[in-house]
Amino acid sequence: MNMGAFSVFRYGFPVLATVLLLGCAAPREQFIFQESPYHPVDQIEPESILHIPTGIQVSAEELFDLLAEKRIVYVGESHNNLAHHRIQLQIFKAMHSRMPGRMALGIEMFARPAQPILDRWVSGEIESLDFEREWMRQWGTDYDYYREILEFARDRNIPVVALNTGHQAAASAPDKDSPDPSGVLRETPPEMDATDPYHRQSMRAVFDGHTPTHSSGPDAFEPFYQAMLLWDETMAANITHYLNSPEGQNRHMMVMAGGFHVHYGFGIPRRVFRRLPVSYSTVLPFSDDVPEHLRMDVQPPDLPLYIADFVWKTPFEDLAKERAWLGIQMEPSGQGVTVTSVRPGMPAARGGLQEGDVILAFDGAPVGDPFDLIFLIGQKKPGDAVMVKFMRAGNSLEAEVRLESREHP
Repeated sequence: MNMGAFSVFRYGFPVLATVLLLGCAAPREQFIFQESPYHPVDQIEPESILHIPTGIQVSAEELFDLLAEKRIVYVGESHNNLAHHRIQLQIFKAMHSRMPGRMALGIEMFARPAQPILDRWVSGEIESLDFEREWMRQWGTDYDYYREILEFARDRNIPVVALNTGHQAAASAPDKDSPDPSGVLRETPPEMDATDPYHRQSMRAVFDGHTPTHSSGPDAFEPFYQAMLLWDETMAANITHYLNSPEGQNRHMMVMAGGFHVHYGFGIPRRVFRRLPVSYSTVLPFSDDVPEHLRMDVQPPDLPLYIADFVWKTPFEDLAKERAWLGIQMEPSGQGVTVTSVRPGMPAARGGLQEGDVILAFDGAPVGDPFDLIFLIGQKKPGDAVMVKFMRAGNSLEAEVRLESREHP
């Protein structure tokens, strides 16, 4: 993925300049769900759970009992829908209560080389604020969406397994002969299967729905598809590796990943089953009241597949807290971060920051990269006054900036 451009215009969090984040870290709702053959999905009541193949509604307890029989349970999500994460927590708690000491949690949000950070979190060797900073570096989406489930895993010493290939590695298909200075590729690239026509159709729909902001030339789709394929295959390979390992061979796993990696089963589930044919179920939380600005302009293909085993309908819910807003775009630099643009009339502009300034510290805390600044902004509230230390034309300067909420006109 292209990590060169960051924005704190929205929520104070990074917007990465690649469609690869769709279904990964981008704050977007997933596809509108297609019909169950027996029951229209959009006609079920909130907090109802529909078994898609039969059209029969089940209770939460019935669902939990059914899932406890599975070796792997995939629960999709829209990353910025708090209600989806509450569902994941309910399922995970229920599975843990039925199989204490036999659960693991697989998460898309961390790359495999960062596994030691997750191990230190589960063992209690890393402080919460330090872990939140690492979370921001790995994922970029507000930690508070995921806080409860990760603390639940830590407090019960449940292994948390990093699944993804890493942002930089996903920028292209693996090449075993290419150097890997970032260290985020697997030692052995995963076996790739590009023959699934339904997976390709689905990813084509995603790509076509976002060509206004991405190259739409005749050859532009294939690099995008290879990157998505790499992402899914790597997560599938890492799930398989863990469940076959001495630590994981007697455990069940719940996998948290974006809905695009779970729906229809052709993203992660089918690729795990190719490697490890064990029982599994897919659950997709579904909200049909998503705010318009968070909806995706994607026309889902008509596929002869069930969207999932279960759909759990819930109202959309965002975090209640107001987020502080600085109003800049930035990119990494040799030291600190370089301001690439300043939004007129916003806090940074009123504080005197300009394009080209290099931010070195934020309210006394050093800034080494964009994730440091994003994390530090996230610890503040609208209305807080902060001191920003920066370099301009070789001179060290400071400015007081009063942060605002993102809703400020």
